[in-house]
Amino acid sequence: MVDYDVLVIGAGPAGLSAAVSANNFGAKVLVVEREPMPGGILKQCIHDGFGVIEFRERLTGPEYAERYIEKLNELDIDVLLQSFVLDIKKENDFFYVTIQNNRGVSIKKSKAIVLATGCRERTSKQIFIHGDRPAGVFTAGTAQYLVNIMGLLPCKRCVILGSGDIGLIMARRLTLEGAQVLEVYEIQSQPSGLARNISQCLEDFKIPLFLSHTVTRVFGKERLKAVEIMKVDENKKPIPSTARIIECDGLILAVGLIPENELAESLGIEMDEKTRGPVVDQNMMTSVKGVFSCGNALHVHDLVDYVTQTGKIAGRSAALYSKGLLTVNSYSEIEFSNDIAYCVPQRISFPCQEKIRLFFRVKYQKKNAKLLVRSNETITQKTFEIIRPQQTEFVDFEVSGGKIAIELAGLGGEDVEKSTKKIVCIVCPKGCEIEILDENNATFRGYSCPRGLEFAKNDLLNPKRILCTTVATIGHKLLPVKTDRPIPLESFKEVMDCVKKIVVEKPVARGEIVFENIAKTGANLVATGTSKVIEHV
Repeated sequence: MVDYDVLVIGAGPAGLSAAVSANNFGAKVLVVEREPMPGGILKQCIHDGFGVIEFRERLTGPEYAERYIEKLNELDIDVLLQSFVLDIKKENDFFYVTIQNNRGVSIKKSKAIVLATGCRERTSKQIFIHGDRPAGVFTAGTAQYLVNIMGLLPCKRCVILGSGDIGLIMARRLTLEGAQVLEVYEIQSQPSGLARNISQCLEDFKIPLFLSHTVTRVFGKERLKAVEIMKVDENKKPIPSTARIIECDGLILAVGLIPENELAESLGIEMDEKTRGPVVDQNMMTSVKGVFSCGNALHVHDLVDYVTQTGKIAGRSAALYSKGLLTVNSYSEIEFSNDIAYCVPQRISFPCQEKIRLFFRVKYQKKNAKLLVRSNETITQKTFEIIRPQQTEFVDFEVSGGKIAIELAGLGGEDVEKSTKKIVCIVCPKGCEIEILDENNATFRGYSCPRGLEFAKNDLLNPKRILCTTVATIGHKLLPVKTDRPIPLESFKEVMDCVKKIVVEKPVARGEIVFENIAKTGANLVATGTSKVIEHV
């Protein structure tokens, strides 16, 4: 039996960064992944916006994943693909992990475990939509897989329930592929997705968003024919008098994500009912010593860069624990005010010799909110021009001991000013809402950097975006691609018409030009993934 210092379960962005980090701190590492390829959900996320924090670039999901896969391949890290963890037992400070794959069942021994198992989507069963079970009802992630990996268009005329980021992104993607996205419905009184995704996925394509609305019934036996829509009251109860029927052949569900934590629960790890992930300290260690959690298994993140950060911490901590260099003498639970939905980590372990990064979400959106971190006296404070429930925020601080409490001063409810004309900046994850004061003289306020001002000026006159899509290869495998510079929104249809005629006839490396000057836009179409050996038909 091969002994490992750290065994990482999951090879998505959290697991990859944890494995690389643990190796960098001298640990012998094994990664166990149930899919045929590492990369997790990033493989099908062909849109850009990833890596702005981690790599200081706007990358697509495949580009981000491949960078970490390359790091993994350069290091002495063992990887088991298409392998499933059946059981984990702890005996005498070692973990015995039972794994099944096409070679049979084996047991691996490790000093530490990192749970990087990601999350799953809520389904129609979990939101209680009435009606039969016709074909045409998909989760947003499933629709994304069908379009971006399989090259299948799941519907021609659809509606989307939920304004989560995956649903918003699929509204744009389905539109680009020729489907008609009629409307998007959100049961809450405010969107659940990021403002920049609402701007570039709905507003750019004139797709209406209805807040305080939900789908109450589906119609159709074998195939979806229509859905019933109702407005909801302040208690989220449908109002029958507002019912209307929308004819469609597709219903896309973007109604939330749930951390995957069956393995954590089987180990008896203490769970947080708010995050639905393990309770951890600043080292990402759970209530079971030697077991660490990171990424979306810990809590659902809105940025993959933050997923990677938690993976790095978990990997480093697991490596130090395996060598007896991570000791815990005492804990202090973090208390937070009612305005805060949750925070991670939930506790601080001592001795604590490094700066702590605390991630949190709020319940309401507010301008000019001040976060205070206290331990007997105020340790640190951070001011936010605007803070939203949809977005994970963080604060860094140092503490030597005592009780820790965080609160948002003056946060009493939503009082963000409503503006009739705004431009949402997509340059960075901050997503500033830039108000247009004077269109004729291009006067703005609300931007926080010169790049934001420049974006607003250009977007007012000639909106441009990076177009991300896929092209066919001679072996029918789809290759993710993007334009190497922003192109006018009005040219997207012409570019997509051209894209559908392209067939790549040879293996292509990431970053290689697939088509020059696509549709005479001046932009080249470049590969955002690496195609493998292509089999001829």
